[in-house]
Amino acid sequence: MKLQFKKPTKTFYIRLIAILIIILVAIWMYVIGKQHNIYIDNKDYGSYKAFSWVDVTVDKQEPLGLAKRDRDVFTVVNQTHKFKVEANGETKEIKLRIPLEMKNVIINLPAFMAGLDQAEWMSEFIIETVSVESQTEEIVTDDTAVFFE
Repeated sequence: MKLQFKKPTKTFYIRLIAILIIILVAIWMYVIGKQHNIYIDNKDYGSYKAFSWVDVTVDKQEPLGLAKRDRDVFTVVNQTHKFKVEANGETKEIKLRIPLEMKNVIINLPAFMAGLDQAEWMSEFIIETVSVESQTEEIVTDDTAVFFE
């Protein structure tokens, strides 16, 4: 017996296009809806000293003030952000693009303001988790203690 296939109809093509559109919209929503944490670090970096006070703004969020040896976080959605830093009367502003695979990034402000390469002042921030092993102690009870009370 020989298999025969019907010629694809107009309905088949409409359904195929609809499925492709749904897949493309899902991919697009994933990319623009991905949440990132941008950790801002005002600590010494090699020979570059931390600022005594620095103001940082990401997108249109509330400006964040950091003292020396301070760290704070901005939570943002999307991949491209307007990043503005004001320190010692100097202002520097860039468009920052966060790689899709990085959920948490850390930015070192002294290295950023010194004009170093982006690989120097921005890196992935990996939060270390410490596991505490439960230690079970054998509890020694004195069964005769009831008689002496």
